Amino acid sequence: MDLLNEIQKNPNRNFFISASAGTGKTYTLTKYYISILENNYPDYDIVDRIVAVTFTNKAAGEMRERIMEAVYEKLEEIPPKGTVYEEWYNYWNNVKINLSRAWIKTIDSFCSRILRDNNIQIGIDPNFGMVSEFKKDREIDKAIYYSLKIILELYEDREIEWLRSLSDKRKNNIKNNIELLKKEKDKFKKTLLVILNELKLDNFKDLIKEVIQKWRLEMVRVKVFEELELADTDLSNKYTDILWLFKIIANISKEYFESLTLDNFQFDFKGILEKTVEALDNKSIREKYKNRFKYIIVDEFQDTNYLQKEIFEKLHHEDNYLFYVGDRKQSIYRFRGADVSVFTTAKNEFQSKNYFYSSLNTNRRSEKEIVDFANELSSQVLFNTKNLNQENIDYKILEDADFQKDDFSYSEDSKDQIITPNITGEDDKRIKYINITPEAKNNSERKKSEIQAMVKTVKNLVGKEMTFRKRVNGKIVREIRNIQPGDIAILLKQMSGYEEEIKQEFNKNKIPFYIIGGKSFYYKSEIQALFSALSAVQNPFNDFEFSRYMMSLIGGMTFIEYDKLTKLRKDKNSLFETFEENLDVFENSNNILIAYKVLKKYKDLKYFLKPTSILKGIVNETEYLLKLSVLDDSESAISNVKKLLSDAEKYNNIASSFSELVRLLKKSTDIDEEEAVLEDETSNSVKIMTIHKSKGLEFPIVIMGGLYKSQKKNKSSEVEFSLPNSEGENYYIINSIFEDILKETDDPFLKWFKNNDFLDQTENHRLMYVGVTRAKEMFLPLLVDTKNATYNDFFTKLNYNGIDQINEEDLQEIDMEIKDKTDRKTVMVQESNLKKFEHLAYKQYIAPTYLINETKPSESEYAEEQGQKVDKVKLDSLFSDQELLFRGSDLHAKLQSSYEFHHLENLVERELLPKKLIKNDMIKYAFSPENKVVKNEWRIVKNIEINNRDYMLFGIPDKVIIDNGKITILDYKYSGLYDEEKIKDYKFQISFYLYLLKDFGIPKEGYIVSIKNGKTIKFEYDQNIESKIFNKIKELN
Repeated sequence: MDLLNEIQKNPNRNFFISASAGTGKTYTLTKYYISILENNYPDYDIVDRIVAVTFTNKAAGEMRERIMEAVYEKLEEIPPKGTVYEEWYNYWNNVKINLSRAWIKTIDSFCSRILRDNNIQIGIDPNFGMVSEFKKDREIDKAIYYSLKIILELYEDREIEWLRSLSDKRKNNIKNNIELLKKEKDKFKKTLLVILNELKLDNFKDLIKEVIQKWRLEMVRVKVFEELELADTDLSNKYTDILWLFKIIANISKEYFESLTLDNFQFDFKGILEKTVEALDNKSIREKYKNRFKYIIVDEFQDTNYLQKEIFEKLHHEDNYLFYVGDRKQSIYRFRGADVSVFTTAKNEFQSKNYFYSSLNTNRRSEKEIVDFANELSSQVLFNTKNLNQENIDYKILEDADFQKDDFSYSEDSKDQIITPNITGEDDKRIKYINITPEAKNNSERKKSEIQAMVKTVKNLVGKEMTFRKRVNGKIVREIRNIQPGDIAILLKQMSGYEEEIKQEFNKNKIPFYIIGGKSFYYKSEIQALFSALSAVQNPFNDFEFSRYMMSLIGGMTFIEYDKLTKLRKDKNSLFETFEENLDVFENSNNILIAYKVLKKYKDLKYFLKPTSILKGIVNETEYLLKLSVLDDSESAISNVKKLLSDAEKYNNIASSFSELVRLLKKSTDIDEEEAVLEDETSNSVKIMTIHKSKGLEFPIVIMGGLYKSQKKNKSSEVEFSLPNSEGENYYIINSIFEDILKETDDPFLKWFKNNDFLDQTENHRLMYVGVTRAKEMFLPLLVDTKNATYNDFFTKLNYNGIDQINEEDLQEIDMEIKDKTDRKTVMVQESNLKKFEHLAYKQYIAPTYLINETKPSESEYAEEQGQKVDKVKLDSLFSDQELLFRGSDLHAKLQSSYEFHHLENLVERELLPKKLIKNDMIKYAFSPENKVVKNEWRIVKNIEINNRDYMLFGIPDKVIIDNGKITILDYKYSGLYDEEKIKDYKFQISFYLYLLKDFGIPKEGYIVSIKNGKTIKFEYDQNIESKIFNKIKELN
């Protein structure tokens, strides 16, 4: 009985399905879902008890669509014998309605749903968000700073005083780690010196950062070697001590990072998964979902890792059912954390428990020649461990890497005669090797020759007659037609270094193409010109930004004109001011004058218009699209600008500043940085992408390139974890320390890490399998001659007769030359005018803390949002007073979230604030909001002009109280308020804030409050503050 019959007969079993490429995995998964619905008739609420998980939004969307289509088909079916039609129809109609809320999700959205639904028990805000990469990096830096500060204070035998701002759970975890160090103080001190001497501080911090980003939970659980069997005992002890100390420091850093993110309900992808594991450790939550989900379906199981597998296993029990489907031969995301060994582990577990295991082997995608070739390539080369170094590799991993009976694919029977195109006159097979011999033996020449061969191959294919297969009502139908550009896909090992060259050659040869996943959009000159325009509007007095704008495609200023402008500069004038004073010099340069006038207009309007409106205005009023129309690649450039304007529109209500708009636009490229193109996925154009991007897709004709690159893979991680042993335990190493030892060691523990190298290298093999199996009708690898161990070897080592060997020079020659009509001239420009001007920018946004040389996080962040560079706290300053900033920022945040006096009392009870603070009458007054207006962190901005330059005075006082029209402010400091010079600065700061608040009432007084000891200092409003502020600003320039 075949698999589909087994599924339909009884879906109430645990299934593990190994599905080779093109064998109908999605179809089978859909059939399983429908069989569940059929077997649970008439309970249409069964939809709520099925969870289907995959790993991309696109895959989840396709799964939902396929299931919905199948349900619609059920609505039109004749019901089974003995079933009332109306009841049958109503059942499937209710199923259709319920599918709108079905648990068909990506792994992270599935976990997010669990966390939100149980937020009270877990203790999180149901409106938690995803932390931005910008903020995540900043919080990691803080966490590392905190942990290293603790370590250095312990080294100096100083007391650790600043754990109070942490939750009890975090505090206890850190204290436990500190106790481990105190118990073995000599070992700790000795090992720390070794780390600082051998790893160096910067490298050490980078290693901790990697752990926080990728391996937080794993580092908590991992075991540390007690001893290593090295010839040198002292060396063995040194290395085990380093691993011991590194784990402790990394775990302290983890606690701080999670206090800054998870405890504030900001999660990264890793944090979502880890929090879900933690939530499911709660018995009541775990039992709730074990009982809720009767069926747990996991698609693309080869892309999971042990953490994700643990989540599914926590939900599984004897009365619900797992359905895992995937193909270990297609596991190609190890660099993202996927672990192919999980597939084998789960498969073995299923078989040991007598769960149902089967494989899908009938290839319904590809022509017989493709299927036979893939089988031969897989069995002889890709999955033949005789071709690999097997020394010290676990036998189970070796066994799983070998081609097995279940991996063999069968083509659908067909005895039809088919037409195969030839491209040289003598070839007649569907597999064609294009052999390329470059003129020079270097990678640059190899790539050039390869792209030329790519173009010639495409041009020799298009228009040729070929028999295509297509499926109609489940049956194969033959169609004879000419090959179109849209039938061809070019799959590259990597896109880097190819994109621009391919575009140039394909455009030159008038071949329509569509690059999927191109990464150059935001670096295009037409896009950079608009970014420079926004920066210049933000601050036209910045010579660097002004120069970028005027010399961009918008302004079109030449080097000669630029040289002329710089010679006209007087004293400290900016180039913008110089231009303004010498308009007559450029009266014949219409484009430059228009660019200047548009810049001047929006410089004045920027406080009243949204950044997106200004962006559109610049495009329209400079006639930018018209200027782009004269470019060689004008259609593409214009499409790119239109795409940018469309993307900007999405952020119209979010971006409050120019820099914020640019940052949001660039940030969106982490997910989608594809260039705007004239073609799309459905157009009649050659599709170009990486092999990774092609996974899950299929194309009639596949040309594969980039195969002359070396097979050698760099380590995906500096901190490396072993696979779990039979007890589920694993260990870790730091590669920079153990790299040489691993080559020679006899230590059984260290040998275990060679399995990781093996899995890294075999991922190359799996990548080739994925590329080959995308082809439906023809497969053509481009094999550039090279002597190194490259991806070519996978194909040249194959002993198989079903291949046409074609030399690139035998392909029809095409004229690749194009006459350059540009009249090029050499222009002499003063060397001084070619220097960078970033340092000439003046500080446009002025906060009091900037004038008194003090950092306040809220004001620094606001200045950054407005595009102003702010000096960062450097982690290297480990012995400076900067910890005051970090310590204080945590307590500061807690104060800002407190609105009433009893909130403060609670913080004092928890020893987070000094007792003296709540005994202060001013504090009681400020935290008793009756009959007055109280605002926390009120952002106030005031525009002023000094010496014809615009400045934005801004400040963010911590607490503003308006009582009967009189204004009082409070500002918190972590210092003890003993430094007389700093107190003078604080007096200036308080009056600065009150000056900004003049429009809202009568400035009265302000207080500086120490959150370290509760001390409070009162300052009256300085009536002469305006002139003092102006004088300080003048001194800056």
